[in-house]
Amino acid sequence: MSKRIHIIKRGAGWAVKTEGAKRASKIYASKVEAEGAVQVFRRQGYDVVVHKSNGFIQKWQKAK
Repeated sequence: MSKRIHIIKRGAGWAVKTEGAKRASKIYASKVEAEGAVQVFRRQGYDVVVHKSNGFIQKWQKAK
């Protein structure tokens, strides 16, 4: 089973949500802030999936 973190548009901000979780871990003011915050998860073996504001996938960063 792969581990994934998603960055999704949520209201006026960007939410960081672990796949399968009911709620977002944290909401950031900008997508750039959210992407910076999740890099530690990439080093821990998580894929990071960044979505566009319309919900489509923008990029998929494999775990390091």
